[in-house]
Amino acid sequence: MVIVSRDIVKPSSPTPSHQKIYNLSLLDQLTINAYIPMVTFFPSSGINRSSDNKTTKLKNSLSQTLTQYYPFAGTMPKIGRTFVECNDSGIDFIEATNHSTLSDFLQQSDHKDLNQLCPDDLIWYNPNHRAKDNENDITRPILSIQINHFACGGVAVAVSLSHKVGDASSLFNFVNHWATVTKSQS
Repeated sequence: MVIVSRDIVKPSSPTPSHQKIYNLSLLDQLTINAYIPMVTFFPSSGINRSSDNKTTKLKNSLSQTLTQYYPFAGTMPKIGRTFVECNDSGIDFIEATNHSTLSDFLQQSDHKDLNQLCPDDLIWYNPNHRAKDNENDITRPILSIQINHFACGGVAVAVSLSHKVGDASSLFNFVNHWATVTKSQS
């Protein structure tokens, strides 16, 4: 995989002022910095739609989806980490390419090869997660997405969600909602 772009996608409309703080439960506060990964594969549709068009469509629908899942586009403070500040700072959106076909990649890969599809090694528990250094404040993203384009036109969409903010059910619901919004834009 070769990273070709990094971007920040923000919600299409601002979070209402009465929803600017999302309090974490005591259990969530005590949870380790683990991520829940999910990778979905889409073979080439046969329609010669460029990867730029696919990416633009995914970004637009993601921006609309984030308005409903506003804590995912927020930040956790450096000290305390008892809440998410729903400040619409956005999520990491990474685009990568792979010079093999999707079917070749899946047939020749083992479990560990799938990790490269996930954004910035945000998979399960990894004490060496790459963090962003924002003005000497080390933070980790709440949600990150990596779109992986294959030579055949197939795509793998990888989503990693901080377990402090959501669980597998909330990740599934988010991805399902995002897919519904994307489909409605066709």
